[in-house]
Amino acid sequence: MFRKLRLSLFVLMVLLVTAFAYAQDKAPKHIFMFIGDGMGVAQRQIAELQLNNKPGVTATSQKVRLNMNSLKVLGMNTTYDSTSIVPDSASTATSLASGYKTLSGVIGMKEDKVTKVPLISEFLKQKGLSVGIISDVKIVHATPAAFYAHIDSRNKYDEIASQLIHSGFDLFVGGGGDKHFNPATRKDGKDLYAEAASRGYALARTRDEFLALKKGTKVLANLPGDVYGEALPYVMDRTGADLNLDEIVSKSIDLLSGNPKGFFMVVEGGKIDWACHANDTGAAIVNMLDLDKAIGTALAFKEKNPDTLIIVTGDHECGGLGLSMGNTYRVNPELFYGQKISHEVVDEKIKTLTGKKELNEEAVFRLAEEFGLASLTETEKTAIVKSIADEQTGDKDLIKTLYGGYRPVSMVFKRLFNTRANLYWTSYSHTGIPVMLTAEGAGADRFAGYIDNTDVCKILNIVAQAEMKW
Repeated sequence: MFRKLRLSLFVLMVLLVTAFAYAQDKAPKHIFMFIGDGMGVAQRQIAELQLNNKPGVTATSQKVRLNMNSLKVLGMNTTYDSTSIVPDSASTATSLASGYKTLSGVIGMKEDKVTKVPLISEFLKQKGLSVGIISDVKIVHATPAAFYAHIDSRNKYDEIASQLIHSGFDLFVGGGGDKHFNPATRKDGKDLYAEAASRGYALARTRDEFLALKKGTKVLANLPGDVYGEALPYVMDRTGADLNLDEIVSKSIDLLSGNPKGFFMVVEGGKIDWACHANDTGAAIVNMLDLDKAIGTALAFKEKNPDTLIIVTGDHECGGLGLSMGNTYRVNPELFYGQKISHEVVDEKIKTLTGKKELNEEAVFRLAEEFGLASLTETEKTAIVKSIADEQTGDKDLIKTLYGGYRPVSMVFKRLFNTRANLYWTSYSHTGIPVMLTAEGAGADRFAGYIDNTDVCKILNIVAQAEMKW
């Protein structure tokens, strides 16, 4: 009896000491949350394989790790939203930012589309931290917007832009998106750039303007966009006028680090998702590596600033990527070293050829080689010829059924490349597959295990001592 009592007292003491230790944990001063939009386990795997490949040589091991896969704490999180196992970015990012489930398409609100939910970014700002929101897609897109906006539809971009200006946050950097701030292209004619300047924001619309900004400056940067003005170009399409994510993160650290209370930085790799929707494996790989280099920048910062927490997760998986198909036990991502341009550039070239009435077999075969499909087989040529015919019909229903709504020629190019590499995409949309979460730094151990996406916010609230309530 006495022995049992002693054991019970010992266990109680251990629990009390542990609880006291947790209570005494200092909140991290610098917090990075990296979100790979559409980034599931397969996307992390194929990007890591590429680090171990060489052009023409298939990897047989994974001795070289992605920065995101080298973080010391490993977890998984679910991604379902209030009504669907297959969610969208608005609802999943809202869960990460607020700890609440909501409907697909809704940002920062409950299912009633009226009640605003509190955001971890808002509480950390109230606590005195600087807040920066970064994306390689336009900054009013669903995932970045979920950390500063409250709106019933993710498609109300002009209204989201207005909320951005009034958020009081310290730094916004996105690719494209100019039309939602420019009076010439906004539906209400408001000049949000002028309003932002009146609220103390320095504006940057080029690489040089952004890099010239001074520490401590409030920033609104809409960097030059892709062919649609909606995001940064894919990495393989970028020029010297474009910034990579690691460069943006490095400069943003400099801009935010003047605050002695620290910062909270959200960084989205949004074009990973876009590449996965389009089943463009080569573009997905290089943009995964782009995000990973940015995580490397955060890790280098953490080495000098140990009071730092780094979290990496996805909002959901996109495309249902499978690494092998059929009865063959292989996958060859090294082939994508040969891909030179993304499907976006192919689409623009197809549009130009169509406009000139030069969309013929010879021109498209040349374009296939420019894309990276060298030495076409007769079977591949037959598939391309059919895609040209389908392109020329302009039949939207047929194109949606056979090509997911993407241009037939570029979709066939991607399918042929994927077939050569022996991998397969099951969807043009999101899936319900849980995503991997990794973390390192102050409080990182609490993110281990199989958790819900709402738990990511709730755990961060505890670690950061943000004092949110549910």
